[in-house]
Amino acid sequence: MRIAICDDIQSDLQATQNMIIDYSKKNNLPIAIDTYNDPNVLLNRLTYFGTTEYDMIVLDIIMQQNGIDVAAKIRKIDQDIIIVFATTSKEFALDAFSVRAFDYFLKPLNKDQVFERLDHIMGMFNIKVKNTISFKSIDHSIISVDIKDISYIESNDRRMLLHLNDKTVLTSPSLRTKFLESIPFEYEKHNFINCHSSYIVNMNQIKAIGDYEFILKNGRTVPISKRLLSVVKDKYVKYLISD
Repeated sequence: MRIAICDDIQSDLQATQNMIIDYSKKNNLPIAIDTYNDPNVLLNRLTYFGTTEYDMIVLDIIMQQNGIDVAAKIRKIDQDIIIVFATTSKEFALDAFSVRAFDYFLKPLNKDQVFERLDHIMGMFNIKVKNTISFKSIDHSIISVDIKDISYIESNDRRMLLHLNDKTVLTSPSLRTKFLESIPFEYEKHNFINCHSSYIVNMNQIKAIGDYEFILKNGRTVPISKRLLSVVKDKYVKYLISD
């Protein structure tokens, strides 16, 4: 999914972008985002590339050029694109109706409200949460990986190593953020557990648990730190019971 955000206040633009990035990570939904401070640059791009450029556009209502007017120009280019307004007031509704805006984000942005609106949009347009990730490998190639095929993920020498069920290992370039923050999906939602400062493991792939390690179905072992042992065992037992 490709989204454009247009807002002439940089802090608001960044806040909207960060919210959508957080949503994409939470739901493992690949989203590419382009940002614009100037609506004319956005309009020129849409005019050049036509209807295939974006799936959704988030427009600030109050810009140097009125957001409703910008939306009207977008509608002349593309009748079907999803338009969402960012606004400090709900009173714009009648004007927004004239350009067939689909929804709005109320400023100042609230994470729960934005996520609820995005859930509504994704549901209405049948945009499915995906169970694959795009992994950038050490040679900078992009590899599509099914999350269920990952047995565990390791941090080693500031690189992320994806260990697959078939014992293939994919290695990332140097990490720029902390290990857990770098994982490209919401791992707990997919039944992964953080069992060590340098490891998360797919509980679906665990065969047995030892004193300080998990034994996986493919024969590999993953360490459990002494500090996390009681918490990890408790979470794993709860997973087994729920499963």
